[in-house]
Amino acid sequence: MSTARVPRRLLRPGLRVGVMSAALVAGSAAASNFQSALSDYRAGRFDTARSGFLSLAELGDCAAQFNLGAMALHGQGGPKDAGSGAGWLEAAAGNGCSQLVGDRLAAITKSLSAEELHTAATIMASYGPEALRAQGIVQPQFTCPNERPATVLLAPAPQRPASSREEPALVITALTIGTDGRARDPEVLLAVPTAAFAAAAVEAWFNSQFTPARSAASPLASRLQAKTLFASSGDALANSESVRRARSAADAGDPAAGYLVGLAAMVEPSLGISAARAADLLLGAARDGDPDAQYWVASQLRASVGCHPRADGVVWLRHAASGGSAAAQLLSARDLLAGSPTTAQIVEARSLLGRAAHADSYYVRKHVAALLAASPLEAVRDPPAALTLAQQLAAGEIRTDPQMFETVAAAYAANGDFRAATAQQQLAVEKAATLGWNTAVMKERLDAYRHERAWHGELLGAT
Repeated sequence: MSTARVPRRLLRPGLRVGVMSAALVAGSAAASNFQSALSDYRAGRFDTARSGFLSLAELGDCAAQFNLGAMALHGQGGPKDAGSGAGWLEAAAGNGCSQLVGDRLAAITKSLSAEELHTAATIMASYGPEALRAQGIVQPQFTCPNERPATVLLAPAPQRPASSREEPALVITALTIGTDGRARDPEVLLAVPTAAFAAAAVEAWFNSQFTPARSAASPLASRLQAKTLFASSGDALANSESVRRARSAADAGDPAAGYLVGLAAMVEPSLGISAARAADLLLGAARDGDPDAQYWVASQLRASVGCHPRADGVVWLRHAASGGSAAAQLLSARDLLAGSPTTAQIVEARSLLGRAAHADSYYVRKHVAALLAASPLEAVRDPPAALTLAQQLAAGEIRTDPQMFETVAAAYAANGDFRAATAQQQLAVEKAATLGWNTAVMKERLDAYRHERAWHGELLGAT
């Protein structure tokens, strides 16, 4: 994958000895965010402009890094700082804007003190090309070389929804494949042309069998991205109107369309898009600000973090959550609640969960409801909100997921309705047994509800 894209249009800064003009570069990959920051700069809102450029700079946007350098040298958004200016210019040059930086960096660096050189080195250590590669911002690595991924062993054909039109459709679902070769915790990443096909795809995956991932001789629980294609013989997905429109929009630079086409092409070779091009579309969409693409990159990095410890996806996740990805808000909240969170972290997590609760994602609603019902932290729990979400889940089309029934049961128990909790947990145990899951922990929860005790802990962990 490429690192950063050079600006499309430049306002060429003038140059005096060691100092740049205040005019900045105009144009960037993430055009709308860049233009917003540039507008703030031109209006004299330097603090806001600096924040906007910094948000882009940490994703490897060399034009934003160049502009941060120019602002530091002129004391805009803070005191004049030659060390920071030099550091940002060096990062910009390394990330794709070497022609723009030209010989300015050499002229500035000659006059830096030891302290200023240290400041410049600190910026390079976080935002230079090597640092961005290590963090998975550029050229991210999504696989572990010593692990063999899970594979589909047996998958029944899904039932096409009765209300759907006779047209090709694609659903991409992320699944947790346990060491028992069974699928759990489905998360629909993409449904084309509509979400009407998602439930049918999910139901089919629950009744499938897999070969689990392996490391050396040991099976591993892992996350697998699986496709479900609804198509009649000779009915190609590439010819569908929704895919044709998306490809045209992606070619024109639309990040949401880039995510759709890139993710679809990653799993569906009939689109005729190479794996390298699909990966470029996905990373480009993430860099251009699409929150779904940013979450996808973050989740892929998170899945392989054991092999690439610095590439934990945190930067991508923060951008995705800020951009409105409910799944990213959920994952960010879970990160905050890990270990022994502070009061401030709990407050922030609750805010993120409150935002995520409004998502139309089955996966997100289930996890938010589980946390609000059964979190081991009392300050996180919100029984009424958990029950509202749980009842929405129970009214949905997915009827095979034992974890959904467990979540509903926990929500009833949190609200003191142990009769309903027992009934829902019994359903969860029965569904899980039918699927071949280990039900020992689920039966412990059932026993607690029968004795009118709420259960608190990691509700949606491995079974």
